Amino acid sequence: MEIADDILLQGAGGLQMDWGLLGPEQLAGSRRTRTLGLGAAVRKFNQLAVPGLGGVWFAKQLVLATLGVIVAERLRQTSRNVKTLEVANAVEALACWGAFESNGWRRDARLRGVQKLAGKVGLTFAKLRQSRFYVTQPMRMATVEALVDLGFVHPGSTRFNSFRCTESGRDLVEAATSEYRPYRLTVEDCLVRLAIESAPITVTRDLQRALSPIEPLAPVARDLVRSRLCEGAGANQDAARRKNGLAWVASIHPEKPARWKARPPTIDVDHWNDLRRGALFFQARDIAIDLLIEIEIAVARTNAQAMASSAAAEIPAIQKHLGKLRNSAQRFLDEEDDPTEARIATSFCRECIVADPAQIISNLVTRDRRVLQLRNNNIVPGSAFVGRPQAEDAEEDAAGPGTENVSRIPLPEGISSRVQNLYLFELDLNDRLGTFLNPLADEETA
Repeated sequence: MEIADDILLQGAGGLQMDWGLLGPEQLAGSRRTRTLGLGAAVRKFNQLAVPGLGGVWFAKQLVLATLGVIVAERLRQTSRNVKTLEVANAVEALACWGAFESNGWRRDARLRGVQKLAGKVGLTFAKLRQSRFYVTQPMRMATVEALVDLGFVHPGSTRFNSFRCTESGRDLVEAATSEYRPYRLTVEDCLVRLAIESAPITVTRDLQRALSPIEPLAPVARDLVRSRLCEGAGANQDAARRKNGLAWVASIHPEKPARWKARPPTIDVDHWNDLRRGALFFQARDIAIDLLIEIEIAVARTNAQAMASSAAAEIPAIQKHLGKLRNSAQRFLDEEDDPTEARIATSFCRECIVADPAQIISNLVTRDRRVLQLRNNNIVPGSAFVGRPQAEDAEEDAAGPGTENVSRIPLPEGISSRVQNLYLFELDLNDRLGTFLNPLADEETA
């Protein structure tokens, strides 16, 4: 079962719906395994930063997911046993397989499944649709919110399987694929035929280029996505924040990173304050996770793999992180403004500034539960305990552009990952993302 097949609906009296991925929105990495019960707060600050974007960071993600919805609709005309998410996964897997074949199986942040797909031959659509054939977190899962908010699908219900393509969604697919004619068919007709037939798929050059996430999107398709991003589906109050955010990230020069010192003219005061408060919260959360990692290492070094909170508080490396956490949490609390439901962020930060350092540690371990647990007042390993610092997740299941790219984005410290994604999205809409993700050798060593 895929965690993000559903999307969370949070309404005010049933009048307003906020679309968001289940679980914490995160860039790739081990941090996503430690939610600390803060998922709702993370979603709220991300939604305030860039409403409706979800986890999307380049336009081809939207094209492939929408194409999957369209193909599923076509197949459903002749068969009842059609699940939209399976078809969309199959389209994405085929797209990545063809892209890997074309680039010599080199890793790229826009491609998924280099391990799962390597060596696969005799591909059929039936194989591609199998639940374990492709990665467990396809890019499709990051598009759910954006597909709805940008007007490319009718949601139907909270499940991807209920999505139906809108006219704007069909316009997007047409604009993105019209120049290609695999097997002398439209890309849509070709995929429908491949899904019906049982013969192994031959990925022609036209089909590969039409689907490949690393091939540039046609200018007319990029313009359509930009329009949807800035206008949304009809009268959308959130579209202004996306439009203003897009204008801001477009104005930032890599050699002169943006800072928190001055509000950019394209961002209004309320939006800027939401971005700044969100960053303070994210920084406190990240320091808390770093602290838990130090505690995990300390527990692993004990013979009994158990440690009292008071003993952990005496370790110098942990004391250093405790000091940072107190300061960071207090900076958020000093704002005296918490937009999260039930003031979740405030409750968390208050737990991080109590006088007794052992109590702070106990509070965090209680929130952790999965990696570390409290048992008889001792910190002990949880089900996901490893006992050493974890490298970023392998590209196989990592979501997002990856830390190697995020670290080069010239945005203020701690800012929402959605703004980082918007920066990459803006590069993509101007056909500059490939250059950013794959810098020349002399640029890397400069």
